[in-house]
Amino acid sequence: MQFEADIIKLLQRMSNGFSDTVFLGISLLGTEIAFLVIAVALYLCLDKQYAYRFFNVYILSVAINNFLKLGFKRTRPFNAYRVRSIGDPESTYSFPSGHTQSIATVSTLLTIKYGKRYKAVPIIGIAATLLVMLSRMYLGQHYLSDVFCGLTLGVFCAIVFNSLLSLFGDREELFIIPNLILSVIIISVLAGVGMLNSPSGADILKGLGAFVAFDIGYFVEKRYVKYDVTDNREWWTIALRLVVCLGVAVGVQQGFKLFLPESIPLLYCFLRYFIMAAWVSVGAPALYKKLKI
Repeated sequence: MQFEADIIKLLQRMSNGFSDTVFLGISLLGTEIAFLVIAVALYLCLDKQYAYRFFNVYILSVAINNFLKLGFKRTRPFNAYRVRSIGDPESTYSFPSGHTQSIATVSTLLTIKYGKRYKAVPIIGIAATLLVMLSRMYLGQHYLSDVFCGLTLGVFCAIVFNSLLSLFGDREELFIIPNLILSVIIISVLAGVGMLNSPSGADILKGLGAFVAFDIGYFVEKRYVKYDVTDNREWWTIALRLVVCLGVAVGVQQGFKLFLPESIPLLYCFLRYFIMAAWVSVGAPALYKKLKI
């Protein structure tokens, strides 16, 4: 709508080199890298069981976002109106905002877990979410309705899916069964409608690759590896766990682009994220248990 484009134009009046850099940095809080850092910290240093739920709820939220994008097919503001795309223009559809839904999901999940104990958690979560919403409009990537829908969906998915996964109790690893069934159905649907090679289809395949691998890895880790994240809590061991795990994960995510064929999404997207999530969920814990760190 025109009034939403006018809001973006108003925000972009303050555009300069410094503010552009600041808002591009803020926008990163709604990316998969920011989520990965938090998920790895939870999984390897704080609470593996809740990290498992955190990971699965996030992936389900992302999947819903991408399917809605495919359903609504809303054109980005910089293509529909005379507004700038500050930074690299997004190639997927506009509605709802994935960055906003991402940070809203993460913030809500962290508040559910730690909000009562640490009062700063919900405050930081709300501030981060609002800043990401503002940044997505300022950068010309989303309309006001995009970010508000992303906010609503993020909070809704976090509360509902967290409640559903809590029903598994201490047998949460059995969520692998509906996970595999759902993943097969989604891939079949994408293939059936010819969406595997679309940008949104590629994003869904990335999520599914991580979804399947993390749950399989967690099942194996809980049953056989049994790495205790509460052992050896010295600061340097915690830092080492995070640096090594994240370094390898990002190395796989970026490095495998060099030789996996982009024309085959099941390899370039699904397999790449499958290997990355398998390393995080079972590879790193097995290594750390062996090295006693």
